[in-house]
Amino acid sequence: MAGHDGQWALDRAYSPSLCARSFEASLARQARRGERLRERHPPRRLSYGPGAQEGINLFLPTTGKPRGLMVFLHGGYWQELDASATDFMAGDWFEAGWAFASVDYPLAPRTSLEAIVEACRRAVAVLQRELGELNAEAPLHLGGHSAGAHLALASCLGEQGLAGIDSLWLISGIYDLRPLVETYINAPLGLDPGRAEELSPLCQPLAGLPPLQLVLGEFDPPAFHRQSERLDERVRAAGGRCRLTELKDCDHFDILERLGSTPDRSGKDASANEST
Repeated sequence: MAGHDGQWALDRAYSPSLCARSFEASLARQARRGERLRERHPPRRLSYGPGAQEGINLFLPTTGKPRGLMVFLHGGYWQELDASATDFMAGDWFEAGWAFASVDYPLAPRTSLEAIVEACRRAVAVLQRELGELNAEAPLHLGGHSAGAHLALASCLGEQGLAGIDSLWLISGIYDLRPLVETYINAPLGLDPGRAEELSPLCQPLAGLPPLQLVLGEFDPPAFHRQSERLDERVRAAGGRCRLTELKDCDHFDILERLGSTPDRSGKDASANEST
């Protein structure tokens, strides 16, 4: 167990809100933008299970078949927020002719992290079938922010990992859960060291993944930078394709409003040969 000073440092290392300029203002602004977007462009609500948190907000372009589908998993350390937190991102996508899906998933402590990963897989499977009906040849990209980035990647790993994903778009993610076991973050998660290792993508084989695009904010916590850098190294060592990008003057929360045209909307994959 860490001493008082060590515990404070460990908790701080994995608390992005302490490195952000005003995370409350960012979340409130994004929620307002999402509400306005839903008012003028209501999404279709899909279900992938019986629970209230097993649903999807699917935004479709106003005309024609979607050129592709971006599926996005919100953050909140697996215990907070919902799909509405990332609805505001949909506008840039459907204006470019893409569909965008904000995914709800059940949260801790009522749901184990293993069950949350499985719920995300089921949600993507429903969306794969939906996309097959809308445009069978369109690509499907899977993305997430913070804990959602972990879920997106974890959903593609192991024997039950998702297939048919054209690329992964992972923003300010956490990929090694072992350091969280001794932090306040673990209180609702209830992870022990063994489960934390099993649920950590950085502790799993990474061969065979779709191309990855990793994005970080300049003011993301150093621990998040180190984990993304390690993931970039591990994916490349396993023969995969990965691009690591740092966005200047962004923190862990406002980065979602500063992504611009990243990733590419042309239907190309999100891979590159070198980190940037």
